[in-house]
Amino acid sequence: MNYDINLRSLLLLIAMLQGLVVAGLLLARGLRRRQQADFFLTALLFFLACSLIEHFIGFLGVYDYAREQGHDLTFFPFDNPFVFGPLTLLYVRALTDGQYSWTRRDGWHFVLPLLYYIIHFTVWALPTTDAILTSTPGHILQLSFIILFYPVTGWYVWQSFWRFYHYRQLIEQEYANTGRMTLDWLRIFLVALSAYLVFDLIFTVIAQWNNFWYTGWYWLNLTRALLLYYISVTGWAFAQKSSVQYYALEKRAVDAGQVLSDAPVNTAPVKLALSPEAVALRRPQLAAFMEDQKPWLDPELTLSQLAELVGLNASQLSFLVNNGFGQNFNDFVNTYRVAAVKTKLGAPDFQHLTLLGMAFESGFNSKATFNRAFKKLTGQAPSVWSAQSGFEQRQISND
Repeated sequence: MNYDINLRSLLLLIAMLQGLVVAGLLLARGLRRRQQADFFLTALLFFLACSLIEHFIGFLGVYDYAREQGHDLTFFPFDNPFVFGPLTLLYVRALTDGQYSWTRRDGWHFVLPLLYYIIHFTVWALPTTDAILTSTPGHILQLSFIILFYPVTGWYVWQSFWRFYHYRQLIEQEYANTGRMTLDWLRIFLVALSAYLVFDLIFTVIAQWNNFWYTGWYWLNLTRALLLYYISVTGWAFAQKSSVQYYALEKRAVDAGQVLSDAPVNTAPVKLALSPEAVALRRPQLAAFMEDQKPWLDPELTLSQLAELVGLNASQLSFLVNNGFGQNFNDFVNTYRVAAVKTKLGAPDFQHLTLLGMAFESGFNSKATFNRAFKKLTGQAPSVWSAQSGFEQRQISND
């Protein structure tokens, strides 16, 4: 048996070990914080690490040694590619909903992965495994799993993207400062996973006409190792228990008459949260309240809090903001904050402050949120707008 660990196999081993170590840490953190997102990420890292085992032991000559001992590991399921999609979707759901909890319905996502294990262990345990794999039915079985993997996993990734962007829309209807709730890193994770799937598909298609052997598949496995490394680092650094009540916000959006991309077509009359007459009456009242009382100076202001201040329920206020001002709640509040920053730029009393200092004085709570809101509402970065408007160019921060 060849125990020579070359550089290629060493890189895979390092990624495997790191993935397993971080998975263990995430499991411990999930148990301590009762954070279900950590459990799904733990499982995802574990299965990604296991998916590298087959290639790693191939470099060590384990397959050849096993055949010499009368055992064939060719069909042994060291990994299970069908778990990646469900675990990704459930991970995204758990991150975007503070009230998420596992249900029996979620278990149905793992029927196909379970079937994969049953078939593989059954075929592997048979004494004629090699004959089965080289037969026409064996080829059809393996090809079926390959063909099924891409549309199934692609569907799960698409559902994950949809959930992420829908979540982003919902929090902008409730929170004026979304901050880390935007989960920008999660979008990068989903893009990286999608890129890997495309790379995997290209490799698989080419492999149908070219026999890569396990050395040829190394570059695909190295890419998977890099993905494992990235998920380990970002998952540990950014995963946190969400406070967002996803389905409560979704229901409020429906009650407020906001159009949801997945909402079923309903031809029945919809009861409006506010009548057109009420919107016309309440709109100038709300605008005056925002100008006079300046509730937007509170960095933690939410839709529910503002609704209580103006004597409406959350659905009514959301409807009023959307239909009376043509904005979501996030843009509505930040419009006043951005206007306040512009005013401060020309006011002598605020010239000792940086742009970021002015932003904090105007209700923003982070540099990223300020930059994002300012550029969205003006089309320019704060420093660029300041310079083009004739004001002294300022640094965003004090460093």
